[in-house]
Amino acid sequence: MNRKRVAGMAGVAAACVLLALAGHILSEEKNGIVTDAGGNEIARLMYGSQTDDNQMDGNRTVRYDCADGYEAYIDLACREAAEILCERKGIREEEAFRMLVEEEMTIQTAFRSDVMEGLLDVCGEGRMPSGVLATERAAAVGDTKGHVLACYSHSAEDSSRNYVTYPTYAGSTIKSLSVYGPAIEDDIICWSDLYLDSPYWRTVNADGEEEVWPVNTGSYTDKMWTVQEALKKSNNAIAVKVLKDYGVGNSCRFLREKFGLKTEVEERAVFDGKEDDVLSHIALGYLAAGITMRDLLGAYQPFANGGVYTPMHAVTAIQTGDGKECYQEEFKATQVFSPETAFVMNRMLKTVVEKDGTGEAAFIEGLDICGKTGTSDESRDNWFVGMTPEYVCAVWYGLPGAGMKNESPAVFREIMARVEHHEGLEYQKSENVVEVAYCEKTGLLANEFCKEQKAGYYKKQNMLEECDCR
Repeated sequence: MNRKRVAGMAGVAAACVLLALAGHILSEEKNGIVTDAGGNEIARLMYGSQTDDNQMDGNRTVRYDCADGYEAYIDLACREAAEILCERKGIREEEAFRMLVEEEMTIQTAFRSDVMEGLLDVCGEGRMPSGVLATERAAAVGDTKGHVLACYSHSAEDSSRNYVTYPTYAGSTIKSLSVYGPAIEDDIICWSDLYLDSPYWRTVNADGEEEVWPVNTGSYTDKMWTVQEALKKSNNAIAVKVLKDYGVGNSCRFLREKFGLKTEVEERAVFDGKEDDVLSHIALGYLAAGITMRDLLGAYQPFANGGVYTPMHAVTAIQTGDGKECYQEEFKATQVFSPETAFVMNRMLKTVVEKDGTGEAAFIEGLDICGKTGTSDESRDNWFVGMTPEYVCAVWYGLPGAGMKNESPAVFREIMARVEHHEGLEYQKSENVVEVAYCEKTGLLANEFCKEQKAGYYKKQNMLEECDCR
């Protein structure tokens, strides 16, 4: 066991974090405990002087002992526990951390060592699958009821940074949450609605050269695409156009009210009549306040469980040293998408990991996998958020290099291949969703004369009109 430290930095959770506790002299004999889902100890919290190179101004600190690689999860659990104590007792964070040790509290979590070992096996040695050298990387696995089962974070840039709770850009993973999901929910679009694959705007720069926006993953085809195909291949221009039809302000409110994401900057721009200024924020994942891995893990959860959202959390209970219950898990589940929308989105996200989808490398024979890729400018953020009927998993790594392939779906595949899956589990379906054939030419319900047909999923209350092909 290696001795690690837990601490707070304003707005940023850390994997090996320091928290100064000035004015309190506690004994090294006292310890807080962090346990897994079965009650087994996985970390010990303590209070004492730091003498290593990473000490913070010589202050005394809360530290912890845990296995190598467990730091991000212990940090997450300790910060959650401190937040709970702050809210319940009306105290400051410093005092809450002090109480965890001084009162020898036990923090019970949803941690699963088997899932954690799978994460470490894939991400813990510094080399990701497909030969990607990513010194900045993280991954997390949760269940479909809001529990973080395991997580891992590593940063060569800043050893105190926990990328599970550190905000960054979401890239195209945001499209399911800010564009397609809400637009299907409000019956603005359906599976086979057609949009032109062309730039949102064109302009000529000072050199007389034409510039287009947004930049697509491939060349523009100037052909009609279904929204399903646009999601599958992560078409940026169509995401922007669907967002315009749905309403940027509506999307901002949805993200804030349903998932607690910070959209104040974007909502202010909409209010000031500058909607187009924040299209990329909402449609392409560049929220001004960023988004965390824990946020994305939780927000994708409803697509696996019939539209129900529970904030992702590690802590399930807290007890004092004498066994008195201090906290029992009490997060409330809310219906953020209808079961119909959740299942339609689920089937759309399944196509992302099928042939020619951006997440094709995540496919595992015998598992019903759904998910979405995401990248930011110059591949600084590389995401895949995926799910099975049992798990939700998010993978991120930072590796600047324009045009580089996003290998996070392959990382997801390797993680899921190491996790136990129970046979017979299925996603929650909806009796109000039907699978029917549509005409690829018109996007409408196919008839016997339609030469090119495909199957799609539709809400009964937003059913297609029949095609007029003859």
